[in-house]
Amino acid sequence: MRDEKPIVLIVEDDEVDTEVVCRGIERRKLDCDVRDFNDASNALAYLRDLPPATAERVITLLDINMPGMNGHQFLRELRKDSLLRKNIVFVLTTSRHRRDIADAYDSNVSGYFIKAKIDLLFDVLEIFINSVELPLGSDSDVVL
Repeated sequence: MRDEKPIVLIVEDDEVDTEVVCRGIERRKLDCDVRDFNDASNALAYLRDLPPATAERVITLLDINMPGMNGHQFLRELRKDSLLRKNIVFVLTTSRHRRDIADAYDSNVSGYFIKAKIDLLFDVLEIFINSVELPLGSDSDVVL
């Protein structure tokens, strides 16, 4: 059993889309803490301020098209950071542009979802939260 809940980090500049995600998480009764940022650079600063064991249990839902630092720039910075480079990131965007999709997967995202099909993301998020083993703490916490 997990001692700490995963954190779902929503990086989205549209308040309505953020609310849709939050309501979907509530409706599915997903056992997680939710944090949201409408600015990718602030989200990155938040991640960098977390203790390493906490940062490892973050699942990020990232929009691509945002003012200031966009989703691709966020991913590049995240993957350059030795403590954050393995973080789980799902893209949630309106962009179906092949270049956006290719760039996202080149940055090792765990999935690319179109906002019109958000229920599919909730299906995957539910599996991650309820079934996938996340690196929740140091190796010394492993019980054999």
